[in-house]
This record gives sequence, structure tokens and C-alpha cells, in this order.
Amino acid sequence: MPTRFRVLLFDLEGTLVDFQWNLLGAARDAKYKLHRLGFDPSTWEDNYATLRNNAVLSAIQRGIARREVIDRIDAIYDRYDQDAASRWRVLPSVKPTLSRLKKEHEIKMALVSNIGRRTVNEMLPRLELAEFFNVVITRNDVEMMKPNAEGIGIALEKLGASKSETLFIGDSVTDVLSAKEAGVQVAIVQGGESAPTSLIAAAPTFLWKSMSELEALYL
Repeated sequence: MPTRFRVLLFDLEGTLVDFQWNLLGAARDAKYKLHRLGFDPSTWEDNYATLRNNAVLSAIQRGIARREVIDRIDAIYDRYDQDAASRWRVLPSVKPTLSRLKKEHEIKMALVSNIGRRTVNEMLPRLELAEFFNVVITRNDVEMMKPNAEGIGIALEKLGASKSETLFIGDSVTDVLSAKEAGVQVAIVQGGESAPTSLIAAAPTFLWKSMSELEALYL
């Protein structure tokens, strides 16, 4: 197993900043909107990303354009992004770790997040994180959100990176699933969206308590 990665992809909320998103509220509002659009999401997983992804996949069968479904649901999620961002704090050790890796090891870094472009563009500079990323992929850049691997694939293409030299770092089972689908190794920092037991069951390549443990791969 390689102990050095030339390319690092990061999730945002729960990984670089503390997790503040209202998952239950967003899923509730998305299901209500989907009902109004003629979908029946009653048998779908009560998860904001799954709801959007399922709606996109079944939109044509319902006679609705995919872009219309995406825009309607993303308008809801934009509100939840802004609410969460109003409370975000950068997690301990994130900035010094990313700074050392970028300066001392010349690592290419990208962000692949289910958060929307508006909030990401506002908050990365405000939180002094923008300087670290060569590429930023948000919810608005993909049709299918994580746990689908679309965003990771786009980031790899933009960076000109191979799967074997890439590590994805997140905080949730969703991140593990998307990385595995993309064919890249995955590290999880505990304390974010997903509970420790579910993370262990998902079997990431690395399971850390702090972002600082990333540096051990470059010693």
C-alpha cells in the first residue's frame, strides 16, 4: 500500500470544518418538493443526496428535465448550506497540515463537496482555505452527488491525476462509498457526519481521529 499520495481530494463539511448541516430538515423539504413535482419518494432512503440522485435518475420517466429537478432541489439545499456555513469553524490542525503538505511536499489538492458553489465560493476565502485547492468541485458541478463518484472523477480529470496516486479524505460513509466507486483510496477523519461504528463497517483505507494524522504518510 502506498504511503505517499501526490494528489489529495478533500470533502469540506465535517472534514475541514465542523459538521453543521441540518440533514433531517433538508431531506424533509426535498421530499415535499419532489411530491409537488410528481415524484413518489416514499420508498427512497431519507437522505438528502440519495433523494436528489434518485430524482435525477428517474426525471425523464416522469417527463421532467433533469436540470429542472436539480435546480429545484438545489435551491432548497442552498438555504441549508448558508445556515450551516453561518456556524462553521475550521477544525483543529487542518490549516497547518494542509499548509505543510502543499509547501513542503508540493501536493496537489482539490475539494469535492456536496455543498453548493455559492456557499463554497463565499466561505473558502473567509475561512482562509481557498489557497490550498487547485480544483474545487461542488454540488452544482455534477448531476449525481456523493456517494456517486462523478465529482471525484471530474477532479481527477482536471488535475490530470491517476487513481493510484490519489487519496480522498472525508468524514462520512458517503465519502467512503464515493471514493471506492471512483477507485481511489480513502481516509476518514472521525467526528463528522457518520458515527464511528458505521465508519468501521464501511472499511476506509485509513481511519483517523484528527487531520494531523495525514502527515504521517509523508514522514
